Parts: sequence; structure tokens; C-alpha cells
Amino acid sequence: MAEPVRKSRERRGRGEGGVTYDPQKELWVGTLSLGFDIHGKRNRKKVYGKTKGDVLKELGRLRAKADSGQIADAKGMTVGQLLTRWLAANRTQTGARTWEERTRVVDTHLTPKLGRIKLEKLTTLHVEGLYAELAVKPGGWVPKTAADVLGMALNYALGHKLINANPAKAIKKPRPPQSEPVVIDQEQVNALLVAAHLHPLGELVAVAMGTGCRQGELLALTWDAVDLKAKKVHIRKSLSRTEGGYVLKEPKTKAGRRSIKLPWFAVEALTARKARAEKTGTLGHPVFSTRTGNYLDRKNVRRALKAMVVRSNKETAGQRDRHPIPLKLKFHGLRHSHASLLLSAGHSLRAVSQRLGHANPALTLRIYGHCLPTDDEKLADGMGAMVPKPG
Repeated sequence: MAEPVRKSRERRGRGEGGVTYDPQKELWVGTLSLGFDIHGKRNRKKVYGKTKGDVLKELGRLRAKADSGQIADAKGMTVGQLLTRWLAANRTQTGARTWEERTRVVDTHLTPKLGRIKLEKLTTLHVEGLYAELAVKPGGWVPKTAADVLGMALNYALGHKLINANPAKAIKKPRPPQSEPVVIDQEQVNALLVAAHLHPLGELVAVAMGTGCRQGELLALTWDAVDLKAKKVHIRKSLSRTEGGYVLKEPKTKAGRRSIKLPWFAVEALTARKARAEKTGTLGHPVFSTRTGNYLDRKNVRRALKAMVVRSNKETAGQRDRHPIPLKLKFHGLRHSHASLLLSAGHSLRAVSQRLGHANPALTLRIYGHCLPTDDEKLADGMGAMVPKPG
């Protein structure tokens, strides 16, 4: 088939910019530009046909698919390469600790299992198999976190038109085994605060129990955020430990920036601690710090809390109607105990939610709904009082 003759000044028809004739193959060739890939290289697709009309028809079909986002081209990229690219793209958009955790999940669980698979050939069966393998490993958080990370990376690929669909979307994410947090009741709180009074870090436990603040929020606290006259603390930062050291970060949500009223025992604890800071000239250090003014390590806080629990149980041993504090009580359990006691006493869900720094009361209700009093009998009596008895 002879190559068609085109006059030198003859203009191509509308939409024919990428159509040429290949005399060696004796075929018409159409080229469609799909922009640039994530590496900055131009992404093109070629189609062939015996006639120019066939090629134009196929180019039109491809353009329609491209406009509707149905064309994907991973250029031979593997899942491992995608995960590496996604981590790099998100490094500046997430907190240091979160990014390190995601990197650890990728390196330990995702890349070894899926890394060599071509992205375009990744299927729901691959994803399902990964979840099944991770589910039998110790640590209930692993499958859930791995699923979250893989899902975000695949959505990134979908957004860059590397794949046509996210194969993880159809798979139900694994749920870690539900475990009730260890909380303490009012009598145990009182006993713990007595023991805390005799420990160097007792004020930290007292303020945690009195405010429901997260550990990182209290460890980041500075004296300019403490107003003893107004009996308030202002939460503006949170301390996070990363492989590179300590990092101060902003609260995740607007609700995290809050001012919290202090109960009397928290006021006394902070007053005593400030008096010592003034005496030693360490008001420029964090409120709760080491003797040298460094941030407290979470491991040391955990050991200190356990020492206070052991002391409390020892001092209350043998007392009637006293239950020992569980040795498994974690620092975050003080926050849970704070919220549980307030809600059980009938305080407003919205007010407790704001105190905890939750983004909305729905989150508080999901975590602590079981603590809310039912008051079903009172509700029945109240409804009965609204409707007079006949006669």
C-alpha cells in the first residue's frame, strides 16, 4: 500500500494532529497525549489502523475515556515504587510521628508482601490475602493501619490516573480486637491522688485526672499557658516523640485548642509545682520536665504512674470495700476515667466533649456512650406526669 501523498502546505483536519502514516508497517498511526506522569515524563498512547478513519475513530474513543478519567497507565510501576513515591509526596503534609509510623508499616508489612507486584496487576485477591496474613500477627493495630496506608496510597495512584480503580476499596478493612480501656472509679481516684502527692511526678497525674488532657498536651505545657488566678490551663501544643527527637505540634483539630477549668486539686498541684520552679529558677522550662529542663520521656511517665498505683494499692490493702487499682492502668486511662466519671454523674455530653478536645460530640458518644446514665425510670415517670390519669 503506497503512502498517501500530502501537499506540503496541506493542513491536517481538526483533531488529526497526532495521525501519521508508517510506510514500513503500512499502517496509520495515531498518538494521543495524556499529559505527564508523576515523574514529569510525557505520557502518550499510540493506536494503529489500516485506514486513517479507523485511527481517528479509535483516537476519539480514547479521548472520551481520557476525559472521563477511564485511562490509566502505570508505566510498569510496581506497588513498592508507588508506596515509596506516596510516602515522599506526603512527608511534608503529615506529622513526623505519623509519617514514621506509615513508613514502618510500608517497610515491614506492605512492601515485603506486595512490593514486586505490578501496580496495574494488583487485584482484590492480593489485598484480601495480605489482610488475612496480617490478621494472625500479634498486635491488633497492624492489619487496620496497613489497610489504611495501602488504601491512601492506592487512592493517590487513582488520582494520578495510574490505575482505573482502587482494588482495596471493595475489601472490608480489618478491625482490631476491641478491648475496654482500664478506668478507675471515684474511690480509686481518691486513693491514687493520695499516693501521687508523695511522688515527684504526682502533680502530672493530678492535672491529668483533673483535666482529661492527653499526655502529649500536658508534657508540652508551659507556664505561660497556665493561669492559676483564673484556674485554667490553655492547651495550644502537643509533644510528640520521633526518631529524630521531640517535636511540638499543633492540635489536629480546631477543637483541640481549648481552655480547661481546673478542679481544686489540680490547682493545688500546679501551685506547688510553680513554687518549686520559682525557687529553682526553672520557670522557662516546661511545666512537667526533668531536673535539667528536658522534656519528660513517656517511658519514665509510665514507670512513675505504675509506682503510684503500687503505692496506692499497698496503702489501701485490707481496707473494707476498697478495690485495688489495676496495674495495667495506662496514663491515657486517666483521660478515660475523667470522662467516664463526669458522664456517669450526668454532666453534659457536649461539655465533656469540649473539655476533651474532641472534634464533635459524636466521637465522645461513640467512645463513652456506655457511661451515660439511662434514667429510664425517670423518663417513664416524667412522661406519665405529662398525661393526667382519667377520673
